[in-house]
Amino acid sequence: MITDIKAKSDSFSPSTISEDAMGYLAMTKLGQLFTADWHQRLVLAGLVFELPLGTTSGDTTATGLTGNAAHDNDQPEVVIAIDSGWLVPVEIEIAVQVNDDDAYDDMTQIGIFADRSQTVAAGATGTVATAVNLLDGAGSFGGRCYTTITADITNPVGSDVLAFKYWENTQLATETGGGTWQEKYYHKLFKVPTILAGPCSILGYVIGTMTPVYFGSIKFAHIPASYVDVA
Repeated sequence: MITDIKAKSDSFSPSTISEDAMGYLAMTKLGQLFTADWHQRLVLAGLVFELPLGTTSGDTTATGLTGNAAHDNDQPEVVIAIDSGWLVPVEIEIAVQVNDDDAYDDMTQIGIFADRSQTVAAGATGTVATAVNLLDGAGSFGGRCYTTITADITNPVGSDVLAFKYWENTQLATETGGGTWQEKYYHKLFKVPTILAGPCSILGYVIGTMTPVYFGSIKFAHIPASYVDVA
């Protein structure tokens, strides 16, 4: 016996169903059976954004952002903040362009943390940054982004360490001289993400003894509160 199985054309529009409910298989508008991991599904729903860290201009110029020489919890290099909904880290990519390590014990550190307890209010002293939707033409980010904070924000709490990388130019006992790192690059794609309930924020720090200049991006999702059920 031959049975026809039909699927709903629903590969791109965002939709959720309640627990224990029956749902349709999905197909594309070309009639192909559609499956996607959580990254791609959120991208196609217009819920994933990218915060550029640096700018490009002309034929060859890539201008990075400048970090700090020492960690200051109240003055992060990157802020991604929401008042409501869910904030989900997706991918981090940061390359250090300039960091002139010229002595033993010089260090560079990248730290990305979550503050579950509060958001960073509008009006922080820093560069107002724009996160772009990975689905071109879709909606704007409903929160706030800043880079290079230069005045203290309100006592951020490091609830979670989302990502961390550390380099140090350390002398060995037999060395009379030494080199330094030729490349400082960090990449993390979140396979099991932390899903942060708003109000909350993601805070990024890029620091180094010789004040690093860095370039890259942070991708994240901002999901409506109704999309996730909390038991």
